[in-house]
This record gives sequence, C-alpha cells and structure tokens, in this order.
Amino acid sequence: MADPIIANEPHMKDYLNILRRRRGIAILFFITTVLVVLLGSFIMKPVYRAKATLFIDLENPNILTASGMVELQSQNYYSYKEYYQSQKEILTSLPIIQKVFGEFGLADTREYSRAKEPIKKFLKTIRVEPVRDTRLLELYVENKNPELAAKIANRIAEIYVKRNLYYISKTELLNLLKNEYLKLESKLSEYSKIYKEGHPEMIRLKKEIDEVVGKIEAEKRLAVQEDYTKQEELLDYKYALEGLKANNVSILAAAEIPKVPTMPKKLLNVVLAVVIGLFGGIAFAFFYEYMDDTIREAADLSGVTKMPFLGSVPKMNSGKKMTEFEKDIFVHVKPKDPIAEAYRSIRTSILFSSSFDAPLKSLVFTSPAPQEGKTATLCNIGIAMAQNQKKVLLVDADMRNPRLHEVFKKENKEGLSTFLSRQRVGLATLLQKTDIENLNLVTSGTNPPNPSELLASPRLKDFIDAAGNEFDFILFDTPPIAILTDAAILSGCADGVILVVESGKTPKRIMERISKILSDAKAKVIGVILNKLSADSSDYYYYTYYYSRSPKNAL
Repeated sequence: MADPIIANEPHMKDYLNILRRRRGIAILFFITTVLVVLLGSFIMKPVYRAKATLFIDLENPNILTASGMVELQSQNYYSYKEYYQSQKEILTSLPIIQKVFGEFGLADTREYSRAKEPIKKFLKTIRVEPVRDTRLLELYVENKNPELAAKIANRIAEIYVKRNLYYISKTELLNLLKNEYLKLESKLSEYSKIYKEGHPEMIRLKKEIDEVVGKIEAEKRLAVQEDYTKQEELLDYKYALEGLKANNVSILAAAEIPKVPTMPKKLLNVVLAVVIGLFGGIAFAFFYEYMDDTIREAADLSGVTKMPFLGSVPKMNSGKKMTEFEKDIFVHVKPKDPIAEAYRSIRTSILFSSSFDAPLKSLVFTSPAPQEGKTATLCNIGIAMAQNQKKVLLVDADMRNPRLHEVFKKENKEGLSTFLSRQRVGLATLLQKTDIENLNLVTSGTNPPNPSELLASPRLKDFIDAAGNEFDFILFDTPPIAILTDAAILSGCADGVILVVESGKTPKRIMERISKILSDAKAKVIGVILNKLSADSSDYYYYTYYYSRSPKNAL
C-alpha cells in the first residue's frame, strides 16, 4: 500500500501542468525581458574604457634623510596591502580629480552640466585596481568619447606621478642635499691631508661640492614659490646624484584610445536577457500560481468542498467569435461539437444522481457570482435533456435580472411572478413553447419589488407541484447565491441544487460560505459544474485529446 504522505507530494507532472497552464505569463515575461534589454542595448550610447598602467616600486626610494634611510616597505610605515590601498585613494583623491575635471572643461559638457554633483558623477567613471601578485596599478577611465577617455586616464596618471615626486622630494630632498654636502666636505677634509690643491681629485671633489651647493640654493628658491602651477613646472628639474631615485612611481603603459566599447555588451546582454527571461518567467509563473486563489480545475474543488463534481465545460470562443445567443443554445446549434458532448455528459451525471426513492425533477441552478455562465449552462443542459426525449421546463426565477425570455425571444409580460402573486393564475396560461422540441419556458414576469418574499410564499410549492405533473424536469434559473437569498429560498423547496462555478474566477474561500448557506436552507446539493474551463487547464487538455480522437458524427 502506498504511503499516503508520499502520495500527496507534488510530482514533476504537477509542475509541468503549472507551467503549461501559466505558459502565457512565462512567455510574456520572457519576451518583455528580451525586448527591453535589446531595445536598451541598441539605444544606449556606447561607453569606452581606457586603461593606464602604473608601476610602484616598494623597495624604492633609496632616499637618505637626517634620520637615515627611508624604507617605505618597512612595517614601521605601511604593510603591502595598506600601501597600495593608499595609492588607490591618492589616485582618485579630490585635488587630482578636480584638477583634471577643470582642465578638460567637463563642467560645461552636457553630460555633467545637468548633474547635481558633477564631480561625484565624474568620479564614478574612474576605477583603480591592483594587479594581483605584482606592483602594478591599473587606472580605468570610462567615457562616451574614446579619445577623451584616454586623455583623462593619462592626465590623472601624470599628475599622480608628479605629485608623488613632489611630496617625496620636497620633504626629503633638501635634507638629502645637505647630508650630501656634509659628506663631501668631510671627504674634502680627508683628501686635503693627502692631496695638494691642484690635484685632480681635489678639483673634482670641489666641483661636486659646488654643484650640491647650487642645487641647495635652487631647492630653497623652489620652496618659497607660492604659485603651485610654477612649482609643478619646476618638478621637471633633474637631480642626477649617483644612486638617487627621486620617485618610486612611474607610468608603465600609457592609455591608448579604445577601439571597442565596454558598454553595452550586446551579445552578453542578449544571453543574460534570455537566461533571466527564461528562469524569471518560470519563477513568475509559479509565483502567480501560488497567489491565484481561484478554482481552476476539478482537483481544486476536492480541496475546498465536499460537493460532488458533475463535470466541466470548456470555454467557448476558442475558434471564431460567437454571439451570446449561440452560447446559450450551443447544444442545439452545434450538437456534434465536443462542448455539446460535455453538456450531455453533465446531463448523464444528473440523471444518475436521481433515484426512485428520491427523484430529481425540480433543480435550481445558481452560481457564486454574476457572469459565471449559469444561464447558458441551464439552457444547454435543458436542451440536452430535451434531446433525450425528456419534457423539460425552464423557469426564470431571477426576477431582478431575467434573461431567459431574451434567449428564446419570448415576451415577458406574465411569468413566475404572476403565478406567485395571483391566486387564480394557472400554469397553463404561463407556458411558452420554444423552437426546440420538448422544451418549454416560463419567464420571470414583471419585476416585483420584493422577489425574495415572493419566492418564500406557499404558492411556490404549488407551482413546483403543478409543473411536476406535466414535465420530467423543471430547471430554475436563479440569482447568484453568494449575493442574494433568492436561490437559497428556492432551493429549500426544490429537489436539488446545482452550483455553476467559473474556472479561474471563483475564489476557493467562497465555497465554504456557500456550503453553509445551502446547509442552512436544508438544500440537497446535486453537485458542481466547472464552467468556462481554460484551454491551459490539464482537464481541458485531456478532454480535447479524447474528443479529437472520437468519431466526428458521435453524439
């Protein structure tokens, strides 16, 4: 015996049924996603990325200060990671960014003139990344103009290198030169004890001392300059001391004008759009299924009500457009259609529900809400019964919004309301024959001010008894039971009630309320008809598959 817990678990076919049922939503999501991405990719103006590569030598600079050798790689100052992080921040620091922004006149361009914070927007186009396991930094600049992107990248790198030179040499170089001078003076003092004034070594040493003195004087003049632009120009001054490197940063590879745009990456965008659209559509389909609280298939009914299931009717208009009149008498107009066979199948289920001890002659047709196909269902089942050589009477008990007289094109001067409100009116005076053999009609009559009270009168029982003597079946069309009490009142006198539920419209939660209404009315529920079954339903799939293989002339 199968484990009941395992038997109730979802199977792969259940998920496939959901996807088939919700395929419209999934396909719409997929198409929308792909179209939006494609449109955006072709409309978007291309963005180009230029790259400049910088080399940073941590073992440098070999610069002497008053306190000794400066070793930037020493743990006393920076760790490897911290040092590179600092250089990244310096490259994108506000002074450098503002200077480049101003030099290229970006504030006047359309792209930045409309921005609330143009500098911040410009900064977002710049990225600095270290190359793993190397001493290289890569500077990326993005711009819609490829030539401008390369120029900006090179200018940022240039300013960064010069500033690095400035901040190292200006704080250290003067002390370095002084130390060099003292060292040369000491060496001169030692040489003077060995060589005479005219000795070549003495001449060379004095020449070196004069050069250092000149450089010290030049450095002092540079230190008092107030104009930063002039200071930056003077940074090109070359110091040729032996073994001295004035800067540990250099441009390894200048940025070149990019040929291929970085964004949009059309092929990648299309691939991502297809993947996102596919999986997103599937996810959205399952989410929509989860949020859908309506009754769509026969399986949904079994979980919310104990009412018997009489059958389902596929949604009409699957082919060409049909009029409401054709829908109401579909079994008569297209008797060989599979939908007509569905009504005959329901007719058989109703007949099997009847017994010798509890015959079903008077049946009330109602629905939870309006526009669920209750009247069309009643008419077609009535026609199916009449085609089975049964004498059938259709009674329009919806005295608020009657429709049966319009379906069969009859007058509605006198009808059920006339019989219930007048003692001397007989059934024979109200009967109207239709164009369909064995099918008769009693219209609603003039609309009374109190339909519920009129249906609750003892005359209703007289009407049912009189009709039962002449007809095999009496089918009452009533207002929606969840809205009005008319159907509940009438069901207490009839032999049974049939509930017509529209697939994909009726909420599951309303079935419990309807069950209580019918229980309070002491009505006998014959069953539920699932109407307007959608083509994406698994019930519809198996139904159409069966009838598509049946003989064309089968009735």
